Amino acid sequence: MERLFFGYSAQPEILRETLLNTAAQLSLHQDVTESLTWEDLQVDGRLIINEVEKAIDHCTIAVFDLTTMNHNVLFELGLAIGKGKRILLARDSQDKEAEKKWRDFALLTTTGYIGYTNSADLAGKIAAAITSSPSTLIDDLLGESPGSYDESRLLYVPSWKRDESSHMLDKTLKSYKKYKTEQLDLSEYGSAPLAWFAEQVHKSHASIFHFTPSRAYLADLWNPRLSLLAGLARGLGRSVVLVTERQEEVAIDYRDLAIRYSTAREVRKGVQTWIENIRPPDTRPASRVRKHLSVELEALRFGNHVAESDQTGLDRYFVETRDYKDVLEARAVIFSGRKGTGKTANMLQAAQTLRQDTRNLVCVIKPASYELDGLIDILQQLNPKHLEDYLIEGFWKYLIYTEIAIRAIDEAERLPAGIAIGSPMDELRTCIEDKHGGIEATFAVRLEILTESLKHWLEDDPNSGSVQEARKQINAALYGGALKELRRLIGSALGARERVALLIDNLDKAWEKGADLKLLSRLLLGLLSTIGRIADEFHREKGGKNRVQLSLTVFIRSDIFAYVREHAREPDKIAFSEIEWRDRDLLARVLEDRFFDVRQKGRPEDLWTTLFRGEIQGIDAKDYILSRVQPRPRDLVFFANAAVMRATNARHPFVTEEDILEAERSYSLFAYEALLVEGVAASLDLEPILFEFAGESSRLDRHEVRELLSTNAAGDSEIDHLLNVLRRHGFIGIETSEDVFDYYGTPGEMRRASVLARKLEKSLGRPARFEIHPAYRSYLEIRG
Repeated sequence: MERLFFGYSAQPEILRETLLNTAAQLSLHQDVTESLTWEDLQVDGRLIINEVEKAIDHCTIAVFDLTTMNHNVLFELGLAIGKGKRILLARDSQDKEAEKKWRDFALLTTTGYIGYTNSADLAGKIAAAITSSPSTLIDDLLGESPGSYDESRLLYVPSWKRDESSHMLDKTLKSYKKYKTEQLDLSEYGSAPLAWFAEQVHKSHASIFHFTPSRAYLADLWNPRLSLLAGLARGLGRSVVLVTERQEEVAIDYRDLAIRYSTAREVRKGVQTWIENIRPPDTRPASRVRKHLSVELEALRFGNHVAESDQTGLDRYFVETRDYKDVLEARAVIFSGRKGTGKTANMLQAAQTLRQDTRNLVCVIKPASYELDGLIDILQQLNPKHLEDYLIEGFWKYLIYTEIAIRAIDEAERLPAGIAIGSPMDELRTCIEDKHGGIEATFAVRLEILTESLKHWLEDDPNSGSVQEARKQINAALYGGALKELRRLIGSALGARERVALLIDNLDKAWEKGADLKLLSRLLLGLLSTIGRIADEFHREKGGKNRVQLSLTVFIRSDIFAYVREHAREPDKIAFSEIEWRDRDLLARVLEDRFFDVRQKGRPEDLWTTLFRGEIQGIDAKDYILSRVQPRPRDLVFFANAAVMRATNARHPFVTEEDILEAERSYSLFAYEALLVEGVAASLDLEPILFEFAGESSRLDRHEVRELLSTNAAGDSEIDHLLNVLRRHGFIGIETSEDVFDYYGTPGEMRRASVLARKLEKSLGRPARFEIHPAYRSYLEIRG
């Protein structure tokens, strides 16, 4: 006999009435002993969350209406999934807004739902489902071993809005050494499959979810997902807390689990209290193994599509390219590329390879966005601007010198012999300990100390005296005049080194909506000029200083680098390399090598005959998949994992055409959301612009494209700007020869493609044509 629980939204009233009537009808079913709704719960004087949990614990089947994607209902759904209940999802099949919300939510698109028109229709379909005895959703999500549970692992999903509260929460979590914080940024993982999120929650001891304020970009897209994931974590028995602004409306079910704040200080205080009171679970979570599936298919995964979360795997199946070899040989200072092209993967693997030669010293610097905020505030107050340039140079010099020194000392202390007393390395260690915060001072800590000293300097009105006097004050504020000594000691300690390699990533994290982009450009350009001076200083041998071969490599998004170059005095002198994947066979190796790493037999290219078989809509599977994704490793790995996960859940022995088409729908949303994120970073809301292309043909002439863009642009110049943005980000390509479209987005390539398109237009006697990239067609329902 079954006990039913119904979760649904109180509004609109007609929906509430439908679900109440459905519950009442099913209470008369011969196989149902109880049909309970959330409105039947007695919650007066009790914690709401406890009463909801009791009701879900007591039921055998939980039914949730997701027509409105109500946050309470999503949280309850997560609870029921985590508690291993049988789940039935329902939606009003005649509600067009419900369809869009379902697709935007993404996490449940492969789960299936009951579409209904009225209570009798819904009750009949639920009655039929009751007798089918489906497996529980949690078994599908965590069927294979989801990884070992870790009592020190804290899962953290940050807010999209990177304001003071976000920065304070980041710093607070980093300060707790007893926990390893696993940060899942929704800009990278937002549309990952629910099974992947379930795996991350299952492995973690506790979870913290920071909701994006409703006034911010993408809040409507991501906050509903957090509600479901928070419920899932709670259902799995994890400690859970939700962080949200005080003025935000909080879903009543989890109000008792929330930290509500008005200031960043309240965030820190609330989270500290929560962390210090986290309790161990009553029982250790059991490992899970799914049965009756193809063992080979079950074991297959293509690694994580985000390089930072796949560092162990990268050592085994990283695909070496020309760009990677350029990094190793320091042929360029800047390595730029679009999100997902492998900038971080190149950086991580280059660091690993360079460290294998003990003659090299490798320093990896990855500042968080908030760590640069204080310096930006100070630079904004400076006048005249030449002091700003001098301060930027001093700032980078100090941080680079101390980073090199600390890494060298740390590496030397790890050697069996340690550091000899009285040696040059011992002198360097003494200097760092006495004057620069010690080797335990992280990059973030040194940056914060530096910023505080500069704030005190600003209080003395640095703009009032002479330039020479101001420079002296900057020197004193930055490093107390100790930079020359530090430089000398580093030269002595590292004189025998073959190379000191500085690899800098994450600088584009500060590139957020509302940031002072011109000032950030000056900061990055200052880094490039400073490292040149530092390299020259270390390379020269005079005054008893030893030669040190220093190289710098900065990894940065191509759209940001294009902006920075526009503000450089001599942009042509900046050595850079663009990370690209124009060779389809090389891109295919990203999957093939990962496939071979799992199987350890046959050949890598067997992937296309063993796993992805046959044709998809008349096209060879390999060609089809490569044609549907943006040419980036991140996108290809996401697509392949989605296809394998779909095949696994469907109990298929290999990936079928149906699995690939379903994966394409999941991937298309992933690509679309990634594009929205890049637009926000450029202070542009792309959603209304992209929606104008929904339902259109994949190929449009110039006049049709401009007409669609005119809805969100005032005049020709704005239309031209929007068109350039869409081309730069690979959403739309321009025809350069008949039926051949160019999607490449560097400034030079776009100019070249525009010239070719103009000549083609003239030769064919028709307007230039554009094509929407296949990656976005499924989600936007673009034809062709």
